[in-house]
Amino acid sequence: MNKKISKKNSKQKTTSCDVLVVGGGLAGASLACALQDSGLSVEIIEAHPVNTDAQPCYDDRTVALSYGSRVILDAMGLWDAIEDKTEAIKTIHISDKGHFGVTRLRHDEEGVDALGYVCENRVLGEILYQKLAENSQLQLHCPARLTGLEQQADYVRVQYAEGEKQNEVQAKLLVAADGVTSQVRELLQIEVSRQDYHQTAVVTNVTPGQPHNNVAYERFTDGGPIAFLPMQQQRCSVVWTVATEKADALMGLDDEMFLEQLQQRFGFRLGQLKKAGKRQSYPLALVETTQLVRGRVVVIGNAAHTLHPVAGQGFNLALRDVALLAELIVENSATGKDVGATSMLQTYQEMREKDALRVYRFTDTLVKVFSNNFSPLSHLRSAGLVAADLLPSVKHQLARQSMGLSGRMSRLGKRLGKRPGKHAGGHLGLTS
Repeated sequence: MNKKISKKNSKQKTTSCDVLVVGGGLAGASLACALQDSGLSVEIIEAHPVNTDAQPCYDDRTVALSYGSRVILDAMGLWDAIEDKTEAIKTIHISDKGHFGVTRLRHDEEGVDALGYVCENRVLGEILYQKLAENSQLQLHCPARLTGLEQQADYVRVQYAEGEKQNEVQAKLLVAADGVTSQVRELLQIEVSRQDYHQTAVVTNVTPGQPHNNVAYERFTDGGPIAFLPMQQQRCSVVWTVATEKADALMGLDDEMFLEQLQQRFGFRLGQLKKAGKRQSYPLALVETTQLVRGRVVVIGNAAHTLHPVAGQGFNLALRDVALLAELIVENSATGKDVGATSMLQTYQEMREKDALRVYRFTDTLVKVFSNNFSPLSHLRSAGLVAADLLPSVKHQLARQSMGLSGRMSRLGKRLGKRPGKHAGGHLGLTS
């Protein structure tokens, strides 16, 4: 990192700001970047030290950025720094193991440079924090632990421990971006609904025997989907979904046996799989909050909704949270209104609930329809894949969902038009 982000004087016990973000992972850091040129004071409380695997920005996983996310990141002035460190997804190949029928989504048919991009979490995290380091209006408290939260009519007061010191910050708006086990959500007693898929994602990077040619593969199997995503250096990011009771055995295999089993499930579309990297595993569930807003607190990202990784919608949904919330905050601030106003937050909640519900249905349906051996349904799946490949309107709608372009885009997304380029960038404005 080129520049260290300034912190409050260690003797200072109480601070105040316009926007307090709890959670400095990809979603929280993205929001702070989106607000950088707004003139608003922003503080971040992050529990994990930066540059460690415990911090979600810096672990070994990858994120599949949709085309819509590229548009948002470009509007935030980040895409130029990110683009050279990503691998483009030119084609998405969708198949069902043991059954006929394949659907291929192609970038040129949609009139875009790429359907999406694959970036390593640690690379994206470094770029976000480099951007934050340029913001003199930002204060980062890291590592710091939330210890208390109190809501008043005009502000939110938060207590936190940074090192051995107890501090306090007062904000007009608190944004909870602290992940699926959100402490803010717990302190406010916001309930969540949870649907356990009884599946676990085994995540790794592999080196295939043949070039990936910028093709992303989504291979459905009776045990769950397998995704191969193109990475730089001719590697592939793999997300292998298995029944939870089988995950430990899979994680315990040596690399040779692991690759052999992965090859059996995926096939030879990329030739002989040669090398596997470090493996990690994560239990899968659909988790959603019962409320996105309570008082002057708004919940975003994984704290608001955690999805099955099928179709790679998770961070893209979070980035759309960021885009709309930043748009509304800046709009209120520019017109002299309260950035934590109830009317603004209600608008945010109503608009984001529609997009989130659409994504929930899309991912949940894919998981349930494709992760079973029910024979009549398997024939319908095959027919559906054939139909999607042959019918342009169906294929186009599926591609738009994959690219994060279904439904209303925020001004942050729309301002760049259909084909973002290197000329674009800058801070969030009030353009339409």
